[in-house]
Amino acid sequence: MRPAYRPLVPIFTKILAPTDFSDDSNHALAFAEELARRFSAEIIVMHVDQPLAPVMISELSPGLDIGAMSRIAEEQRLLALHELDLMIARLRDSGLKSRGLLKVGAPFLEIVHAAYVESADLIVLGTHGRTGLAHVLLGSVAERVVRKAHCPVLTIRHPDRTFKHPLETAEKLKADKSEKRDTSPPSPSALSASEPAASSIRTDPDKADRPDKTNKNGK
Repeated sequence: MRPAYRPLVPIFTKILAPTDFSDDSNHALAFAEELARRFSAEIIVMHVDQPLAPVMISELSPGLDIGAMSRIAEEQRLLALHELDLMIARLRDSGLKSRGLLKVGAPFLEIVHAAYVESADLIVLGTHGRTGLAHVLLGSVAERVVRKAHCPVLTIRHPDRTFKHPLETAEKLKADKSEKRDTSPPSPSALSASEPAASSIRTDPDKADRPDKTNKNGK
């Protein structure tokens, strides 16, 4: 006798929403808010601060010592904490149960670890984020989070961003190269190679107009 299978109905009680305070992250957070309202779930808004390695610091600014960079990094963390507090206050004012979480380290590792420790039922994050070394690159970690997280992951693409299939991009590059090759002028080497063939069929106009004085007997 075959067992009876029932459709799985997801129930979310705790949603982890990583953010880097970009428009893409805010757009993803709006989805997390709507899901939290429907399921009466808690939202954990998380920000991961990715510190620069000492080697990168010396390459980016040789005249800046590590102590100064540490102070700048600490100021950035305080700003991030302030942004988190503002987000949490807004969510709580709207009636949602929420709290903030600030971590320092590799973004995808911290997100996956926090989801496991907090027993999150769902992770909601944007497919892209801010660019620059001092910010969390959500676009570079979203795929890793999807592959490594213990719970479902919902990735949200901002409507202003368009998806381009890799095969479509490759075909366009191939067509552009072919068009450029067809419209490009011939190279000097190609011209020089064609000159002997042209000269071999070139006739002297004086000889062409001059009557042939030889008869059939060669006199």
